[in-house]
Amino acid sequence: MAAAAALCRSSSLLCRRRLLIRLLSTQTQLQAPPTLTTPADLSRLKSSIRDAATTPDALANLFLSGLPHPAFLGDRPLFALTVHRLASAGRRDLVASILSSSLTALPSPHPSEGFLLRLISLYSAAGMTDHSLTAFRLVKPPSDRALSALLSAYHDNRLYDRAVRAFNTLPAELAIKPGLVSHNVLIKTLVASGDVAAARTVFDEMPDKAGVHPDIVSCNEILRGYLNTGDHAAFDQLLEEITGPKRRLKPNVGTYNLRMALLCAKGRGFEAEELLDAMVAKGVLPNRASFNTVIKGLCNEGEVGAAMALFRKMPEVPRQNGTGVSPNFETYIMLLEALVNKSVFDPALEVCRECLRNKWAPPFQAVKGLVHGLLKSRKAKQAKELLMAMRKVVKGDAKEEWMKAEAQFQLVLADKKA
Repeated sequence: MAAAAALCRSSSLLCRRRLLIRLLSTQTQLQAPPTLTTPADLSRLKSSIRDAATTPDALANLFLSGLPHPAFLGDRPLFALTVHRLASAGRRDLVASILSSSLTALPSPHPSEGFLLRLISLYSAAGMTDHSLTAFRLVKPPSDRALSALLSAYHDNRLYDRAVRAFNTLPAELAIKPGLVSHNVLIKTLVASGDVAAARTVFDEMPDKAGVHPDIVSCNEILRGYLNTGDHAAFDQLLEEITGPKRRLKPNVGTYNLRMALLCAKGRGFEAEELLDAMVAKGVLPNRASFNTVIKGLCNEGEVGAAMALFRKMPEVPRQNGTGVSPNFETYIMLLEALVNKSVFDPALEVCRECLRNKWAPPFQAVKGLVHGLLKSRKAKQAKELLMAMRKVVKGDAKEEWMKAEAQFQLVLADKKA
């Protein structure tokens, strides 16, 4: 028996070693990294990595030079930033190189499940799901957490068929018992693929087939499916079940956001706004998605005054660690376009200025409409200031296009001055 167990362990280690070699063999050869000796060296290294002017090859070399340092290995945001920038530059070869090199830099035990889960996610973010699968197979013993991470990688890259196939085959192959999170990712994947009926079947069969009971996240995914397909009756029926004796679940912010989205889809934006107050009264704090959902609904209904008033309330919303929900780019654009379309230019200018202060360049068409409106309203000074602010924010290839648009407005401004 002991000999058999030892043989099994030896086979497992050999398999793991082969998988490691597969990842390491994808490396691009980079320069030998310099030696870092002080915390100040490491701090300067991190600053150089964050510098947007650093070229992909230099970025990869800098990253490799930090790997021997435990503080660097634990810097998750820096890993994510580096992978994002290299992938955005089309350098997946460098992504493979830095991540596979990080495996050999790890202290014992090497590599841990937690680090491999990070790799699955990072490879996924770079669109390298085959590498995610290889990293998944390095997890010993195989786990439901790793399965969930792999399914998420396939979902996030819209490889829905692969996610379903992995769920159906890997648990039996590797003796994994899928848990709640894996089932929820599967449901989410089926909904995203448009197969809401299959998602509902998984949802209904979870208790008997897997001994897993759906939670509020499971319910929210099915609600999202019904919302996407316009099956409002099924949506309302499941919503009643959630708090009924069958499930006894507490709706969370996601549940309320879906309810508000349904109301807005029916052209009942003011009722959705009332739901914002109702959820706060029940101890469920709205998030940015809550406000964006209702603001979008009100804008679609032409109720730009109400949408603007709700926008101004965002800083006053109670939060667990203080007050205020911050708008994002989507918030500003929805409002700006709706206000300009309604010829409500003063609030539109307020929104546009705030957007530009955040160094976000709004869509040119909306800004052009706002500038035209300001000029018609005899507010040439504000129009000129807006043009100058846009010039400072627009970057890259869009800058030349904006300069052409601005030149036309400058001619109009010159005529008015004359």
